[in-house]
Amino acid sequence: MKKLSVFFTLLLSSFVSADLKQDLEEQLDPLMTKVIAWRHNLHQNPELSNREYKTSKKVAAHLRSLGIKVETKIAYTGVVGLIEGGLPGPTIALRADMDALPVEEKTGLPFASKERATYLGQSVGVMHACGHDAHVAILMGVAEFLAKNKENIEGNVMLIFQPAEEGPPEGENGGAKMMLEEGIFERYNPEVIFGLHVGNGPHGYVGLTPGPAMAAASAYRIKIKGVQAHGSRPWDSIDPIMATSQIIEALNTIVSRRINIINNPAVVSVGIVKAGTRNNIIPEDSEIMGTIRTFDPKLRAQVYDEIRQIAAGVAVGTGAEIDVEFDVGGFYPVTFNNEDLVERLSPTLKEATNNKFYINNSPSTGAEDFSFFSQEIPGMYFWLGVNAPGVMKAPGNHSPYFVVDDGALDEGLKSLIYLVLDYPNK
Repeated sequence: MKKLSVFFTLLLSSFVSADLKQDLEEQLDPLMTKVIAWRHNLHQNPELSNREYKTSKKVAAHLRSLGIKVETKIAYTGVVGLIEGGLPGPTIALRADMDALPVEEKTGLPFASKERATYLGQSVGVMHACGHDAHVAILMGVAEFLAKNKENIEGNVMLIFQPAEEGPPEGENGGAKMMLEEGIFERYNPEVIFGLHVGNGPHGYVGLTPGPAMAAASAYRIKIKGVQAHGSRPWDSIDPIMATSQIIEALNTIVSRRINIINNPAVVSVGIVKAGTRNNIIPEDSEIMGTIRTFDPKLRAQVYDEIRQIAAGVAVGTGAEIDVEFDVGGFYPVTFNNEDLVERLSPTLKEATNNKFYINNSPSTGAEDFSFFSQEIPGMYFWLGVNAPGVMKAPGNHSPYFVVDDGALDEGLKSLIYLVLDYPNK
């Protein structure tokens, strides 16, 4: 008798889910009109990490208008909403990141950002060059549909609008790690978490990588102190620019010559070089900053050792004082997709995207602090291609020319909603 009861419960759930999916199809066009308008507004008004004041107010106001319970000021600007479903079931968490990048936009879009801010002591443009505006707008649309149909939702839906995914300002905490430290999982007790990231890929296609999906990431900083001199008398100096050039050249040999990456990929890149104020002055100081991407902790430790050895060798050779720091601004672990979730819910993503779905077994050397969430509970994080239709190659994330094609966003919205509807019964 108990088996029959379970069977009829599952059958009823499948009918409810099918009805909601049909309702979503009927409501999709007007809902996406709102999503696109929200995204354009967010894109035109980007904010850097831990400074997402206007964005979080916009999100919180929208959730409250839907009757959703809202908690604000988590990890400075984070917002959490809870949709309480009318049927028994688990709590499912959905996450969107809100912060923009210190990038001056060059897309020429009519809603392009003209915002400026101060970053690392410099005046910079601010742009949603990683597509977080799309993530926020999509989750706002998901919230609207689920809240209006909550009586037919199994369990609860936890909506996480997260600040500082790109990393908090130096000296500050932030991001997913800080939200967890402030107890959001203890308060809401989610069983599983899902998220998406837009990127350079075929229009509306969803890609999913089982297991290790994105790399661990650490920022490093190397400070070089020499002796200042007039540019006409270089022999009076200990030239930090010369030392800097030697370090950069040697850093590029770590992955290509110094460590074995046959089984575990790794990346060492330089992103910032600072030195000098005038053409005829050899400065006293210089600085290098960059990123390290790995999938194996032992390999990461080896990379750290190689950088220390390079710095020590250049210091001996040039006479400069050289200091190396790792994990500047924090460390992001590997983003791991739970294999059981991938197996169970790949059919859901196929259905949501009308078969515009693929498994990608090559992990990305990009990084994500979604990894902190998926270390705590099973998680699944997928990519949504937002190139214009028919375009296979376009400027990617973090480029000043990165463009999100609005027509691809409906596949992301549908994917998240379908995961909420299907997860309790798969």
